[in-house]
Amino acid sequence: MNINSNTPLILPGMVAGRRTKLLIDSGASLTLINLQFFLQLPHYYRQKAQSPPPNLCLQLADRSQLYVKYVLSLPITISNSTRGHRIYVVPKLWRSCIIGNDLIRKHNLQIDGGHQYAYFKSKKSAQLQQERKETINNDDNYVLIANERIIISPLHVFNIEVKPIKPFLITEDDEENEYEVTSIKEAPCVANDIITPRQHMTLQLADLTERTIIIYKNQPLVTMTRLNQTQLNMMQHGTISSATKQMTSTTDNELNLINTDLDEYQKEKIK
Repeated sequence: MNINSNTPLILPGMVAGRRTKLLIDSGASLTLINLQFFLQLPHYYRQKAQSPPPNLCLQLADRSQLYVKYVLSLPITISNSTRGHRIYVVPKLWRSCIIGNDLIRKHNLQIDGGHQYAYFKSKKSAQLQQERKETINNDDNYVLIANERIIISPLHVFNIEVKPIKPFLITEDDEENEYEVTSIKEAPCVANDIITPRQHMTLQLADLTERTIIIYKNQPLVTMTRLNQTQLNMMQHGTISSATKQMTSTTDNELNLINTDLDEYQKEKIK
């Protein structure tokens, strides 16, 4: 591989959920990150790193060689769109991340140097579905934990930011990767909903008891379970049971309590 001194394009982006500056250089054959940035990645990704192929040779334009320590696949986000790609970890790389020609060609990255902009060109639906199968490897189940400490008064509702115990690929607005949310405990009650993995996740908690509830940071709150194909088909045809969303949020501050077991007094109190 050679790295030439072409005029680069530097854009903000993310690698495995970590924000950084991406140097987009079509003169670089491969996509690289340095060791310092690699060590900042979540353990979930770092543990997947492997040794590079023995015949791999990374050269600069002056033919000097760079040592490659690891190889791994990571999600890369450019202009709010994410693709999974193989990345090479170079300890002494002078940039945190260099986007090479391998990613540019494979994922059809369009570069507008005049406007300092780059984006992934959209593809046909069938091609996108195949690409998802190849690049998105989220698990079928996740546990979401509280990202902050809060106190919920009796018969009150509170919005809380949550995060997964282990990282997942961001698949916002991807109907092929939808999950059902279910409360771990009866109190607090979490509004059941269908969600997709995203960078910032907020759930609505309801204290349906007569006592104050304290939620601690990193406390497990809900499970995320991937919907199977039958459930997805039912949703697409509008035939999925409304019981799946017992407490769907109707507005930012209002709950639909029709399908809950509350009596009329409790419903009026929480509203």
